[in-house]
Amino acid sequence: MKLLYISTLDHIVRVMLPHLDGAKAVGYETHVACQFTRFRDDVAAHADGLHHVPIQRNPLDPRNVLALFQLVRLIRKLQPDIVHCHNPSGGFYGRLAATIARTGAKRVYTAHGFHFHPLGGKLSNALYRAIESFAGRFLSDAVLTINQWDFEEAKKLMPPERVHFTHGVGVSTDEFDPMTVTAGERQAIRDEFGVPEEGILLTCIGELVPRKNQELLLWAMADQETGTLADKLRLVIVGDGMGLESLRALAQKLHVENVVHFTGFRRDTKAILAAANLFVFPSLQEGLPCAVQEALCMEVPVLCFQIRGAEDLVDTQCGVQVNHINSCRVFTNALVDFLLKGSPDVRKALGRAGRQKMIEHYSRSVCVAEWLAIYNKISPTLPSLSRYREGGAGGGRGTDK
Repeated sequence: MKLLYISTLDHIVRVMLPHLDGAKAVGYETHVACQFTRFRDDVAAHADGLHHVPIQRNPLDPRNVLALFQLVRLIRKLQPDIVHCHNPSGGFYGRLAATIARTGAKRVYTAHGFHFHPLGGKLSNALYRAIESFAGRFLSDAVLTINQWDFEEAKKLMPPERVHFTHGVGVSTDEFDPMTVTAGERQAIRDEFGVPEEGILLTCIGELVPRKNQELLLWAMADQETGTLADKLRLVIVGDGMGLESLRALAQKLHVENVVHFTGFRRDTKAILAAANLFVFPSLQEGLPCAVQEALCMEVPVLCFQIRGAEDLVDTQCGVQVNHINSCRVFTNALVDFLLKGSPDVRKALGRAGRQKMIEHYSRSVCVAEWLAIYNKISPTLPSLSRYREGGAGGGRGTDK
C-alpha cells in the first residue's frame, strides 16, 4: 500500500514526519512530493521516496501549472492508495492532480488553518472560501481540520460527511518534557538573558512576520503599566524572518533594547521554554500553533489572544485568553495583572494542567492514530490500525511514539 504526501515546502512536511512513521508502521510505502530545501535529509530519513515538485505557495502562481502536470505523471507512475495534501497550494493542486490522474487514489487534505479567517480581508476570504468549497466538493474524499472554527466552517462549504475534526499534527510530549531539562540548563538560559534573581522571563517563539504580531510585545514592554515590573522583566523573542530588523529598530525607538532579546533561530527552544515563567503569544492568525503546544508541554502557562486555533489550546486552566483582538492596552493589562496576582504556585499549577491537556489530546501518538483511522474510514481495505496500537500508541510521559 502506498501513501503520497504533497505539500509546497519540506519544512512543512518536517513537522509531520511522525505521521509518516506511523503510516510505515502499519504497512504503507511512503512518498513525499514538494520543493526540497534544507530539510531534505530530515524528510528522507522518514520516507521511502522523495519527489521534487516546484509547487509555489501562491495558488495563482503560473508555475503551478507545470507542477500540476508533474504531479499527474507522478501519481500515475506511483499508483498511490492515498494522496494526502497539505497547505492551500499543495492541497488544491495535489487533489486536482489526483482527480485528473484517475487512478482511484483516495484524496485527503489537511487544512492547517484555512486562509480565510475572522480577521482576513473580504477579497482574500472570498477567494479562499471559493477555492476550499470547490476542492472540498469535487476534489476530496476527506478534509481534515485541526481546530473547532475551521471544522464548523468546513461543514458549511462542503459535504459535512467528508469533514473530520482532528487534533492536528501533534506534539512530542516525550521530547518537550520539563523533566528533561536540568536546573543548571535553566539557570544558564536565565543568565544568558540577564534575568534578575526572582525575575520574570517572558518568551515568544515563532517566525518574525506581521501576522505573528511580535511588535505588540515591544509596545507592551514599553508601556507605563509594565513599568511597575520593569526591573524584573526580560523578554526573549526566538525566531527569524523578514521582520527581524524592523523589530530591532522598534525596540531601540521604544528604549527597551536592554530588556528585549532577539535570538534568531535556536535549536535549544526546549531549554528556553523550561527557563520561562510565561509564554506570550500575540499572533493574529493561526491554525493550531505548535509553539503554544510546546510551551504547554513544558508546563509554561500561555497568554494569547482569543483567536482561531489558540483558543482550542489555551483555557483558564492553563493560561489567559485576551478577547479584545490586537488591543495592546488590554494585552498589557492582562500581562501585568497575571504577573502581579499570579503567584509562582499558581503559575506552576497552570503549567501542570497545560501539560496534562497536551498529553491527553495533542500528543503525537493520539494525532497519528486519528489520521490513520480516517484513512481506514474512507477505504476499509487499507492497513489496520492494530499494528500501530500494539506498538504502544498512547499519550503519557514516556509513551509518546
